[in-house]
Amino acid sequence: MTFQKKSFDKLPVTPRGLPRVPEVQIFFHGQLFLRSADGLGCDVVVNPAATDHVLSVEVRVKKAGETDLVRMRHLGPLNFRESEAMLFEVLGEEPVVAPAAFKVVTDDPIDFRDPLSTRADDFRWILNVEGPLFHNKALNPPVFASQNVIRLRGAEYYFRTAARPHDKLQYRRSGGNQDEVIFRTIGSVACASVFLDPDQSFVMKYQDGAREEERFLPLEQLENVQYEIYIENTPLCLDKPGEQDLAQMDEFVHYYKILDVPPDERFSVVPEFVRGQAGSPDVPCQVVTGDGPGPG
Repeated sequence: MTFQKKSFDKLPVTPRGLPRVPEVQIFFHGQLFLRSADGLGCDVVVNPAATDHVLSVEVRVKKAGETDLVRMRHLGPLNFRESEAMLFEVLGEEPVVAPAAFKVVTDDPIDFRDPLSTRADDFRWILNVEGPLFHNKALNPPVFASQNVIRLRGAEYYFRTAARPHDKLQYRRSGGNQDEVIFRTIGSVACASVFLDPDQSFVMKYQDGAREEERFLPLEQLENVQYEIYIENTPLCLDKPGEQDLAQMDEFVHYYKILDVPPDERFSVVPEFVRGQAGSPDVPCQVVTGDGPGPG
């Protein structure tokens, strides 16, 4: 289920034509699989098979010149609701006619061997396991039909790459009956921006123990405020890992636990230190997407 394309110069603007700041930004990091929900929004699988990863969800209120205010913090597995683990939804006087998940991209061809081939925040840096660099076919993981899903509904969600690994790292793709390829950079953290109208609220629904919780993030109560939501499903990472540790940091090992792919068709994507660069940076755990086969 592919994301719709949106150019950076087609994002919402202010009445003066300046880039508009989104009222809500959602950041995704770690063992999370993103897929468009085709005319509904986006579904995000929290990989239940990555048992050495820990889920955390945090909501921060940000206002220029002031300390961030934490509105909600959750650590550990989510208690399941009736149809998902957590629901994010935009509510207002009038429903959004065509909610959607957009990938924000440029017109430039993307080259994973060249970090400067396009903008660093182009969504295509997030690895697409259904794309031509990997399986080039729809995989349809059955886990999307489970409750291990965070659903984004009721709005237009604009996805981009929020972070890439340090330039002292590169990634070696091997396996899958294809030649090895060195990715000089990839996307590690994804972000979805949401632009609210004055009558709208962003609502989080989840189970806190046996009780249903609703957290409303209303636009009208505070001026010049943005909400940031951090969803992370990451291991208790090594601090500045050594070279001998990197071979054990292949996140695709965990993704293949939820993908029905024969062993000889599976890929590994292993981080490496770039020769000639001093120091050992942190190695981020990468989110992936199923954005359909064919060119992105």
